[in-house]
Amino acid sequence: MSNGPVPTSAGLGVIFPSAVRAAAAYTSDALFNPGARGVRLFVANNATGGSTATAKIQVKAPGSAVWTDLAGATTAALGSVTGSILTVYPGLTGIADSAGITINQHIGSTWRVVLTIGVADTGTTSVSADYLI
Repeated sequence: MSNGPVPTSAGLGVIFPSAVRAAAAYTSDALFNPGARGVRLFVANNATGGSTATAKIQVKAPGSAVWTDLAGATTAALGSVTGSILTVYPGLTGIADSAGITINQHIGSTWRVVLTIGVADTGTTSVSADYLI
C-alpha cells in the first residue's frame, strides 16, 4: 500500500464532487480504511454568492452504529477562502495539533465526512481525500 486517493463511489479520491448545494448537512458514505494511518482532506469552496462550507470527519467504533466527531477534525467555515487542507495523522512530529488543520490521531478503520453548507447561493464546493501511509 502507498499514499493515494481514497477509493469512493464518486470516483478515486472524490468524496463530494464539485457542485452547487443547498444549505444543509451532507453525509458521505462510510469509508473503509485498508491500513493507512491517516488521511488528508481537501475542501474547496468558491464562495460565489456568499456561500460557506465546513467539513468534518467522523469515526465509527467497530460493531457500533454510532458515529462520533473526531476531535478537532473540522475545517473552519470556508467563505472567501477557496480551499483548505485538513491532515489527520498520528505522530505529526514537530507540528502542534491545530484544530481544522493538523490532528495527531489515527484515522481509524471506518470514517466518513459531513459537509455542511451554511449559506447557499451559487457557490460550488467539493471534498476529496488521500490516504497517508
